Amino acid sequence: MQNSFSFSRLWLLIKKQWFDNAKLYTLSLLAMAGLLTIILTFWASVNGNGRFDEEDTYGIFITLFFTSGLIFASITFSALSDKAKGIYWLSIPATPLEKLLCGFFYSFIVFTAVYVAIFFIIQKIIFFFILLDPGNAVRYVSTKNLKEAIPIILYFFIALQALFMLGSVYFERFAFIKTLLAIFTIGLIFVFFAQFLSNTVFPAHMGVNDFSSFKVYDGNEAKVYKLPSWIRQVAVPAMKYIWCPVLLTAAYFRIKEKEI
Repeated sequence: MQNSFSFSRLWLLIKKQWFDNAKLYTLSLLAMAGLLTIILTFWASVNGNGRFDEEDTYGIFITLFFTSGLIFASITFSALSDKAKGIYWLSIPATPLEKLLCGFFYSFIVFTAVYVAIFFIIQKIIFFFILLDPGNAVRYVSTKNLKEAIPIILYFFIALQALFMLGSVYFERFAFIKTLLAIFTIGLIFVFFAQFLSNTVFPAHMGVNDFSSFKVYDGNEAKVYKLPSWIRQVAVPAMKYIWCPVLLTAAYFRIKEKEI
């Protein structure tokens, strides 16, 4: 096998992944559809005033989207947790990059598309039955608000997906739980370090405002000093969007390391 990337080989790997895991994916889809149906039906049944807010359903959407999506991402490379399956998976004639992209394709692209489709189909069916009663009314969310929320949700979701995919490569057992514990531990360390840095580096009358500015307190007033605009335009987006490629790159090298 050549070490160069091949789209045709990637496509064959994607098809192989489906044939090997079709039963698991189908059962997962049915379970997800059933869970969404139960939760949305329960939501509709406990509302006794006849006024239904579409925004409530999006709260359910986000909660299950992140929970099920991250669990799914944490089993992307679960074959590596079993010696026999791991040897078989590593022996598949595909490059580490192709294997990583195949995992990302199912964990993010396919999962997101399927989940969104299932949710909106079930949501519309629930709303249809709600509105069969003339006394009921549904207050819909504006399209503008949805368009503003979608990029933010996807940004956080794709970054966390990459993190849990990395966890599925690093942790052989209980990858989801171990990744959560790692996030919690690193988060605590970061908070304590930031607090320590703030107390030792900045004087008492100064404080951090955000990633690109700091405050100087003068009596009852506070002046905000910002970094030059060109630095903010480069540094702030970089800090926001660098996580996914960095985490996927780490996962790539981990897969490559296991193949050696």
